[in-house]
Amino acid sequence: SLMLEYLYEGFDFSGSKIENNPRSNQFYAMTNEWKQNPLFGAGHGASAKSSIRSEGTPWAYELSYVALLFHTGILGFLCYLAGVVWIFLKGFKIIKSGHWLSTYLPAILLGTLCFLIANATNPYLEKFDYMWVIFLPVAAINIWLLERNQLRKSLINK
Repeated sequence: SLMLEYLYEGFDFSGSKIENNPRSNQFYAMTNEWKQNPLFGAGHGASAKSSIRSEGTPWAYELSYVALLFHTGILGFLCYLAGVVWIFLKGFKIIKSGHWLSTYLPAILLGTLCFLIANATNPYLEKFDYMWVIFLPVAAINIWLLERNQLRKSLINK
């Protein structure tokens, strides 16, 4: 229950701590500026003028998904979300198929999900060397697709 309290505090923007919470400042700054262009967003590299944490990287924010919405708008956010949903749907399909990868995919998908949850308040996926977390399940899906296509070709050629 202590961990849930800490998680809740990270997203609680009410109370006396609000002015000291840089995430709450980011949240309100990005959502207010996002409202100016909700469909397409402000563009990658844009910064919310009222909340800049670093002069060197003014586009980087801790609230990664709010920043993604601010940068890409609803359409871009839905495109990114569609990719993640596709990964999980294909992963579940592989698990149900009984393929040899089905022994590994539950752990891969769970690790990816945990990483995506952690990414909500820390910009892990914006760093190049953490992108492997997304590409690991994609690699497993590609192996499954390639093996499935090779099996179909061999059955057709018989």
